[in-house]
Amino acid sequence: MKWYTPYAEKVQAKSWTTWEDYQNELRRQFGPVNARDEARAKIRKLKQGQLSMTDYWNDFRLIASTAQMDGATMSEFLIAGMKKELQQAWILAELDQDDIEAIALWAIKKEARMETLKYNKNSGEEPTKTDKAVRNQNGTFKSNPRYEPMDINATNRGPRLNISRNEYQRRMTQGLCLRCGKAGHRIQNCNEG
Repeated sequence: MKWYTPYAEKVQAKSWTTWEDYQNELRRQFGPVNARDEARAKIRKLKQGQLSMTDYWNDFRLIASTAQMDGATMSEFLIAGMKKELQQAWILAELDQDDIEAIALWAIKKEARMETLKYNKNSGEEPTKTDKAVRNQNGTFKSNPRYEPMDINATNRGPRLNISRNEYQRRMTQGLCLRCGKAGHRIQNCNEG
């Protein structure tokens, strides 16, 4: 906090009287001299690296908001900073767009597809399309015998009761024990369990 020393030692008079003035002084002391040029330099250097395309796009947009570049230039820098495999896919797709949002969305979707293919390749499974072969006649998906279906209500259930829904409703409305069906106590206090 060397910048504050002259003010603290009263060698220099404070140039602020309000919180807003103080914030402006901080920006003047520590803010970029030329925010636009610094943002442009950051965009030129920005690379996707190990980031997901979504994270790279978020970082890019944040910097681009200050860079004040035209769409075509920003699109070029966005593509140049992508992973090589995405750049190659862009070239092979022969897409010609200057809409940076559309390019970013395309790249995010493409990266997701590429990751799915990598996963399937590494797991030994062939990538599959959803077609009629994996559907029942009524259009629902066929179950895979390798996996058990998930019980969605497993965490919401209390003790397992071997009673019908109607019997459950009857016992609830009459204030009977859900386990034994007798009056005067609840399931927590039932001795017949």
